[in-house]
Amino acid sequence: MDKPKLFSRDGAAYTAVAEAQIAELWSILSWPEDPLPVLDVGCGPGDVTKKVIVPRLPPGTKLVACDISPEMLEYCRQHNALPGTITYEPFDVMDPHVERSTVWKYAPYGKVFAVMLMHWVPDNRRVVQNMHKLLAPSGEAVFTIIANMPLFAAYEEMVKDPRWTQYMERDLYKFISPYQHCEDPVSVFCQLLKSEGFQVLRCDVRPQKFAFPSELQRRDALKSVSAFLNRIPEEQKEEFMEDWIQHMEKLGGLTKDAGPAGETKFYMHYNSMVAVGKKL
Repeated sequence: MDKPKLFSRDGAAYTAVAEAQIAELWSILSWPEDPLPVLDVGCGPGDVTKKVIVPRLPPGTKLVACDISPEMLEYCRQHNALPGTITYEPFDVMDPHVERSTVWKYAPYGKVFAVMLMHWVPDNRRVVQNMHKLLAPSGEAVFTIIANMPLFAAYEEMVKDPRWTQYMERDLYKFISPYQHCEDPVSVFCQLLKSEGFQVLRCDVRPQKFAFPSELQRRDALKSVSAFLNRIPEEQKEEFMEDWIQHMEKLGGLTKDAGPAGETKFYMHYNSMVAVGKKL
């Protein structure tokens, strides 16, 4: 995901879901009288960081937001800066030497947020291990994850197509949720958290959808998260998008309906897993 302007412009649907999920999870979290810094891992363009997490923090709490993408961080600093409250830092959540990272100098953290991140990371264990290292004792980690989604299933169908095979096959599963074909993702993720030193305070899966006011905005939102579009020759990009959308529609991942006022809403469906873990 390296299109911060496009993602932010058409990402209101993502921010709205994050708002609802974090609002629901917030009551689980504990806040000591003197809160430690908070870490937002994989902050993307910074919209959720600034608009969803920061307004809920106790006064005076510092937040460090990080991402692996220099383009995302530059966008954050230009459009979602909040001097004195948010510090943006580069960070690879898969770094085996987290103690050498720029985010380490602000540790320990009282909370770590991983909003819509873990499904992009094939090795979830390394991420959980790093979060455990970054947290203070009794610190809490918040996860929102795409457990499975027709978008990913569409990739698995498209990679068989000779038009797209060469652009997708070498690292297809790097861009598919590790829980896509998991029969019981809650049990798997809970076991992972427990094995890495967390007490599970909550973990569940439920149907979820992103809602867009127009088909064009939904299409642009898809472009902003496409793992393969940049690899497709310019003259085939539209063909790739059309094929991708058709596959998702057939799989039930894209729908639309008319609201009570007659306006049409356009949806993208998935199963969402949310979890909160407390460091033991």
